[in-house]
Amino acid sequence: MEVRGRELRNMTVGVVGTGKIGEEVINNLSGFGCEILAYDPFPKDSVKNCARYVELEELWRKSDIVTLHTPATKETRYMVNKDSLKKMKKGVIIINMARGSLIDAAALIEGLEQGIVSAAALDVIEQEGAIYYKDYKYTVTKNHEMAILNAMPNVLMTPHTAFFTDEAVDDMIRYSLESCIAEVEGKEDPRRIC
Repeated sequence: MEVRGRELRNMTVGVVGTGKIGEEVINNLSGFGCEILAYDPFPKDSVKNCARYVELEELWRKSDIVTLHTPATKETRYMVNKDSLKKMKKGVIIINMARGSLIDAAALIEGLEQGIVSAAALDVIEQEGAIYYKDYKYTVTKNHEMAILNAMPNVLMTPHTAFFTDEAVDDMIRYSLESCIAEVEGKEDPRRIC
């Protein structure tokens, strides 16, 4: 097995979803000299300085790394599946820090076993709510796909904790309180979604 690494500056990174997190990922990547492709149904001018928007098919075809930062919707469910994996470069690296339902885990396992996917980093997996944050030290988890992925040496799995920092928890509490106060005082809440 080849253990020599690859330099990011010689790679193409595809970022799916350019909301706040996806845009921040693009900004962070821009300093490494890699080509950055972006896909989002709602392109943002601020992203165009660092990335080139393309159709999803082109992103699959050209990316050495695909990183997912999109919400879970009917349209995005299993966007990484057998068909999309066949369109990707052999040896693609897949990162999912968004929602577990974006990836068909069975298809990902098959892609890893066939060498289509060289590595995966997953902070989320479908049906994770029934698994994470529970004590399983004397029992077997009832997620066969997670067990297989977790056993693969080229898969890094974390228990949906990418958001769980001291700062993020502080922000969640502070922003919630600020939003409640703005609502009670009849002021505009800059964090209100709808």
